[in-house]
Amino acid sequence: MSSSSDAENGFTGLEAAIVLIAFVVVASIFSYTVLGAGFHFSGESQSIIHQGIRQAGSSCTVTGTVYGVSDSPKSLKYIIIPIGLTTGGEPIDITTMSVRIVSPKHTELISQNDPLIDTFPESGRWSVQERYCSNADSLLETGECYVLNISPYIRSGLIPYGTFAIEIKPAGRAALRVKRTIPGHIDRLTPLRR
Repeated sequence: MSSSSDAENGFTGLEAAIVLIAFVVVASIFSYTVLGAGFHFSGESQSIIHQGIRQAGSSCTVTGTVYGVSDSPKSLKYIIIPIGLTTGGEPIDITTMSVRIVSPKHTELISQNDPLIDTFPESGRWSVQERYCSNADSLLETGECYVLNISPYIRSGLIPYGTFAIEIKPAGRAALRVKRTIPGHIDRLTPLRR
């Protein structure tokens, strides 16, 4: 009888060991799946965070004085804005930029001039009037300065004491907003205040 009970106890111990091993295997597979999913979502969120950081900060900045150019003391005809890359900014293809002017009385999307580079724009268009420390391509790169010449079609808000903002938006990046106030007296070349 004692040998029979020892056999039953041994069999029960073997069953317990099999069940324990099965639990360990199932737990391992489950934890591997959960960790794998966590790593996957962590990698995706890191990618989204880096993309957001890249887009959140504007990649270009004003690198000098913003001027208004006029042939009349009644309103500005051109707005001159020198821009460059922010520190650590990636190159910008200038041909993909959009420009918009916003004043209290109107908003106007300014079209690219054709040709775009090294020229004065027609009314209602913008161009790159000059380039400094630049090569021949249309990429604004580190150390380069592009002087934008913006010629709004509607000039009703570009009068003495008027305020306006120019929004310069490279494709896929945050817009640079340049807000300025026109002084009480407009000269041929007028520095514009913040």
